[in-house]
Amino acid sequence: MTTATLPPIDGGAPLIGHLAQFFRDPVAVLRRGYQTRGKLFSFKLAGRRMNVMLGPEHNKFFFEETDKLLSIRESMPFFIKMFSPDFYSFAEMDHYLRQRAIIMPRFKAASMKQYVGIMAEESLRLVDRLGDEGEFDLIPTLGPVVMDIAAHSFMGREFHQKLGHEFFDLFRDFSAGMEFVLPLWLPTGKQIRSQRAKKKLHAILQGWIDKRRAEPLAEPDFFQDMIGTTYPDGTPVPDETIRYLILLLVWAGHETTAGQVSWALADLLQNPGYLQVLRDELGTVLGSGDGSDMGWEQTIALAKMDLALRETERLHPVAFILSRKANEDIEREGYRIRKGEFVLLAPSVTHRMTETFRNPDAYDPERFNPENPEAQIESNSLVGFGGGMHRCAGVNFARLEMKVLLAILLQHYDMELLDEVKPVAGAGTYWPAQPCRVRYRKRDRGTGSAADIAALAREAGCPAHA
Repeated sequence: MTTATLPPIDGGAPLIGHLAQFFRDPVAVLRRGYQTRGKLFSFKLAGRRMNVMLGPEHNKFFFEETDKLLSIRESMPFFIKMFSPDFYSFAEMDHYLRQRAIIMPRFKAASMKQYVGIMAEESLRLVDRLGDEGEFDLIPTLGPVVMDIAAHSFMGREFHQKLGHEFFDLFRDFSAGMEFVLPLWLPTGKQIRSQRAKKKLHAILQGWIDKRRAEPLAEPDFFQDMIGTTYPDGTPVPDETIRYLILLLVWAGHETTAGQVSWALADLLQNPGYLQVLRDELGTVLGSGDGSDMGWEQTIALAKMDLALRETERLHPVAFILSRKANEDIEREGYRIRKGEFVLLAPSVTHRMTETFRNPDAYDPERFNPENPEAQIESNSLVGFGGGMHRCAGVNFARLEMKVLLAILLQHYDMELLDEVKPVAGAGTYWPAQPCRVRYRKRDRGTGSAADIAALAREAGCPAHA
């Protein structure tokens, strides 16, 4: 019977193992494991064994065995503290499926079309604030826009106008509860702030639920639909679950999208050749327009922008690790993972493996172009938004808002980076470190006209009656 553990990486300290190294630079630890031990290896964090699997074949196993051999519920205790032990993917399977059924229809194409105008409106508000020229820092500037889009899309215009900035500030404190390394019982400042913000956010959302029930909109929006929805068996959805679902959508979207769109813009500014490809595409799709009339078909027609976003997801996955816990002993390629041990995927490493991607450190969006004879489109190779049943429900919303925001910024401005682009230090969300400033100047959009957008959208695969 197999008893060997996954090969351990060197360099751990007594008692704490690789905790200090992981706390400083987790991706460096993961990359060293791959370089010295291969696709399967282990390391210890304060006595807990972390088993790392790399590559599409292990990604597939990881996602297929989630909720079977691998538990998502026990792998991220911070989620339970931020939300609830019986909420969403941490609930029992039947409760999870009931809650997921509330969200998923709202991210299908038929529902997504209504968000494009909101995304364009909030992006143009940013253009108004920026003016004709100046400097801005990526995360502090683009992060609030992502939150504005979420607040406007999910809670409605009035909520956004009255509470948008207060909501954003509270949400940053709430998000600080996402702790991967330190014990959650430690009364750290950010944990205290997170729990206080959680209570205030729930009070704000409950007040808004009560207001909407008393004064429903004539034309229901996302929030109104959430309040009136029922489970598939007709049972009303409790207010607490509605509050948590809204918090989940905004939290997950902000943590991922704010970082991903910042990386995407930084990648483009460092790769002027592909930036010009996108400018040419924008000239075709938007002509000399300012983006105020952007709709579903225009966003679908931005096919090159899609490729650029996928390449940024590959190079800079904001979720640099995905975690599960073994429900029982697992045998994998001659090694044993013990029940109760952690199992990690590392998109930050898998996405840069030569076995998975050709010339992996190079920026090459065309590697994802299906018309490219050398396209690299392998199942389970790109997992920045997760995979399987628990893949990010809002991934299409996130990609849509990134396309709109980037399109409008590129349409309005010439930009250049002023600082070195590097990831934030530590084991938090893998955003670009601050400062990462951009200098911008208003550009001449010319006088060109847009092409036949309906034809372009069909060519790009736009569903005609989605």
